[in-house]
Amino acid sequence: MRYGLHVGGGAALRSKAAVQDIGQLAEELGYDAILTGDHIVIPKEIASAYPYRKQAEALGYNPYAVFTSIDWLDAFTVLALLIPVTTKVRLGTSVTIIPYRHPLEMARVVATLDVVSGGRIIFGVGIGWMAEEFRLLGIPFAERAARTREYIAVMQAVWTQKAPRFSGKFVQIEQDLHFAPKPLQHPHPPIWVGGESLPALKRVVEFGQGWHIGPVALEDVRPKFTLLRQLMEAARRDFSALEITAMVENRVLTPADIRTYRDLGVHGLYAVAPGPDPKTVLTVMREFAAKVRDVTG
Repeated sequence: MRYGLHVGGGAALRSKAAVQDIGQLAEELGYDAILTGDHIVIPKEIASAYPYRKQAEALGYNPYAVFTSIDWLDAFTVLALLIPVTTKVRLGTSVTIIPYRHPLEMARVVATLDVVSGGRIIFGVGIGWMAEEFRLLGIPFAERAARTREYIAVMQAVWTQKAPRFSGKFVQIEQDLHFAPKPLQHPHPPIWVGGESLPALKRVVEFGQGWHIGPVALEDVRPKFTLLRQLMEAARRDFSALEITAMVENRVLTPADIRTYRDLGVHGLYAVAPGPDPKTVLTVMREFAAKVRDVTG
């Protein structure tokens, strides 16, 4: 089983030294990837229901504090900072909130990062949950699923087609365009769809190369595997071809949990370390890598 790191909003990567230390340790310890979250503007007061509130409160902390009390760096800039201090570790978003940006802009940024990194970018995607942020950005919250579906299709078109055309509700491409660079990975960087709801699983089936599970209790996520297998089979897609990853809390993760994830078919676990202290992140990285290796070899 592979293991990786999720740095939350990247607060620990505010200095050149921290970026170098975290990136180099990930290389030394054999980390599969480093992931970072995505928000643009976060209101101080959040009434929207956080999808993983149950798990956060079970661990005894305010589930909104990570959003309102520490820095959130730009996700794509965080990936760019990590490129020159790593050579093997993959770099990705967990997850890009797709409705927030025009798909042609996102496609260009992701392709650029993929080329510069030597083909190491993972494109995690989601529809978003914070209605207040949507309002601040002037994007209709009720349209987020439809925009996500259409924006992904636009990105795939410009990544893979020489003369893309698109006629959608939100985006139209009706003339030849020069889109370069194309991604280094073919047909494009892997798309990991985040979420555990039925609509999220349907998005995995529709356009995902991976399923990225949030910090959900094992007993809650276990039935989702059966459901996703059924949906994949109905769509004549190969479930075994999906890359399945899960975010976990290192403090409470047990060897039995790791074995259960492995038996369910999870390919990689990602320790969540969102805090601003680089030393704390480095400690989590060492402990987590040793814990997973002790179980899986």
